[in-house]
Amino acid sequence: GRAHAVSVASGTLGTWLALRALGIGPGDEVIASPHGWHQVAQAVTLAGATPVFSDINYWTGCLDPVRAAAKVTPATKAILAGNVNGHPAAWAPLRALADERGIALIEDSTEAIGSRYQDKMVGTFGDVSIVDFSQPSALACGDGAMVVTDDEKLAIELRYLRQRSV
Repeated sequence: GRAHAVSVASGTLGTWLALRALGIGPGDEVIASPHGWHQVAQAVTLAGATPVFSDINYWTGCLDPVRAAAKVTPATKAILAGNVNGHPAAWAPLRALADERGIALIEDSTEAIGSRYQDKMVGTFGDVSIVDFSQPSALACGDGAMVVTDDEKLAIELRYLRQRSV
């Protein structure tokens, strides 16, 4: 249900490219969950940014929007939240927080393909969403990932960065 889909070699690469396409790099902070796949935080560091870990909702395992709000600083450029073990994150408050603070919302939808939040499919809430197809993902195809967005300029930048070797 997104306007653009860009295939990449892995979820880590997709997250890294999404961060770069959003202009996130050295000196920037990205709020993320400490409860998740370690390559998510690795992608933040590969982009040169600093992951700032915020606590999760005990019942869903997803990033808690209230606790994430307390971590936002002037250096914060994005919130990177995931849907954990089939549980959608609290996307309405996360979207409101990102919009209110003028920061990007990046959605890792790997663990909840097919799940819904308020009658919308996961993968449709972030400015950009990543779905990893590697093992042990919910939709394992052996390798690869997809980065999806409705922002045409962002999709063009993602494709450009994917083609470059630097």
